[in-house]
Amino acid sequence: METALDFNTSAWPRPLVNASCEPEDVGAWQHRLLHLVLVITITTLLSVVTFLGNSLVLLSVKVNHRLRTINNYFLLSLAVADLLVGVVSMNVYVLYAACGYWPLGVTLCDLWLVVDHGVSAAAVLNLLIISLDRFFCLTHPLSYPAKRTGQMAILMIAAAWLLSFALWTPAILCWQTAGGERLVPEDECYPRLLASPVVTLGTTLPAFFLPALAMVGLYGHVSAASCRRLSALRHPKEGDVRLSTSSPQHFLSKCRGELIGNPMSETQHQWWSNNFKLRTPRAMSTGSDMSERTGISPGPSGKDGDSTCSQQCRATSSSSTRHRIVVRERRVTWTILTILLTFIITRAPHNAMALVAAFYHVRIPHFLWQAGRWMAYLNSALDPACYALCSATFRTTFCNLLRCRRH
Repeated sequence: METALDFNTSAWPRPLVNASCEPEDVGAWQHRLLHLVLVITITTLLSVVTFLGNSLVLLSVKVNHRLRTINNYFLLSLAVADLLVGVVSMNVYVLYAACGYWPLGVTLCDLWLVVDHGVSAAAVLNLLIISLDRFFCLTHPLSYPAKRTGQMAILMIAAAWLLSFALWTPAILCWQTAGGERLVPEDECYPRLLASPVVTLGTTLPAFFLPALAMVGLYGHVSAASCRRLSALRHPKEGDVRLSTSSPQHFLSKCRGELIGNPMSETQHQWWSNNFKLRTPRAMSTGSDMSERTGISPGPSGKDGDSTCSQQCRATSSSSTRHRIVVRERRVTWTILTILLTFIITRAPHNAMALVAAFYHVRIPHFLWQAGRWMAYLNSALDPACYALCSATFRTTFCNLLRCRRH
């Protein structure tokens, strides 16, 4: 058993510098030093980008009231998780690599491991909450917005954070010692989870693999429904003038599109739920309001002139609104695909290597393990870029903040 445990723990990364007392030739020493400088430079830049990007997300919601929506509560929680990864996880790991040994003591070692793994799992679960929010907006466009309150959002976010740390804290702390004796050397810092395949599986499944599968299924359902809606918008039935302005599809698109466009307030959600059935095409398409939205002036007075103008206004408004919805739906679909692929590509290698090392008792090469870990960290830096890609409001606010313009 000891041999298996030692073999498992050898899969975890070790310091980048040579900790032994054996002499090295000048060429090897220079190569190692160059490698260390390159790693520290890249990882420090990544930490700065992660900190700056997620700080912009937090500041954007503070200074721009249009971003203070229920949906963005979830984005704020995700930004906090990514910010902690950039400030704590990345910088401590760089310090560990630069020193060549763990210089902060066993207590800070365990604390760092808990924060690192717990925060990463919280980011994953926050992404899952965002996926569920999109899904319920699609499947329950009338009833879900009424239940989608700030209190419910806070409870969901709190549950995600508590579950993440409940998974990782006992799993990490309980395996660092045995019989009152610490099994991890004081000059090293790594979790001994790989000593037990069952514990590794029990933490990685709910922390990554199950949420990833759930997000694939949810986003697949949302994308399929979006494609069906696009087909219906491209080929509307004759006489269906309410499709683009007063139908559930339009408001459903706004519910799903809070992240990518102008937010719809809870008051608007409630107003539409109570009144959309009472609104007729003529009530929405006559008078000065229609003139302002379409640019078409009212025709001559009289029944025939009013009727002709009303028909032209409805047709023009319907076509223009359908075009806007088609563009928004396409952006939603590609945004969903981008976020999903970024999440899976960056986080899957590290979790897959952990399972392979645990179940097959193989030694993961150091450079592969290090690359997998930094790919998982990279996801925290890419999330703010996804927000800017999705939302013109976020993008504009980012630019104004970078230019030190509050408004």
